[in-house]
Amino acid sequence: MDADDEHEEDVPRTAVEIARRAIALHCVIAAAHDVDRTELVDWLKHEALWDAVSPWEQQFLLDNSPSDQDVRNAGWRVEAQVALLWAIGKIQNLGSLSEQCDTTPMVDAIPDLDSSTATFIDTSVLRSSEEISDEYEKVYQAHWETRNAARHNIPIPDGMDSGVVQERHYGFNWLIGYCGQEWDEVLTDT
Repeated sequence: MDADDEHEEDVPRTAVEIARRAIALHCVIAAAHDVDRTELVDWLKHEALWDAVSPWEQQFLLDNSPSDQDVRNAGWRVEAQVALLWAIGKIQNLGSLSEQCDTTPMVDAIPDLDSSTATFIDTSVLRSSEEISDEYEKVYQAHWETRNAARHNIPIPDGMDSGVVQERHYGFNWLIGYCGQEWDEVLTDT
């Protein structure tokens, strides 16, 4: 058996899985912006969503003094959250790959802390596989272009932001179930 035979098949996530992940991710991003971690963890547990929080995220949420790098990494995940919320129809467009997202529509889409998440989850509807595939291909191509530019020390085309592109690719790879990878293990190879 060669290494390629060991890769799992892509198993696209359901709308419920994506909605639960989006809420968990929202809490991680909120913690990176100094929202009280204890309140976030208590809410996730009360809403039976703690199991949707990845091992790295659980550690991050429980750590009262995370490293500056961990805080930056968690904050950047907002760009991955764009892909998730778009895929379940909670935001209407993905925005540009040339600038960081406007977080207002995303904050407005997620239930308020200490409120029920049931309606958010129950009303999540996955966009068509064709729509998701089309946008995934755009992000994949953009990521290839940004990496190619970096490798050849040339300007990134179309003014794309490589950090935005990387995180959007991360979000899309998770939601399409790329190689069966869990959130903390998602690869963004091009």
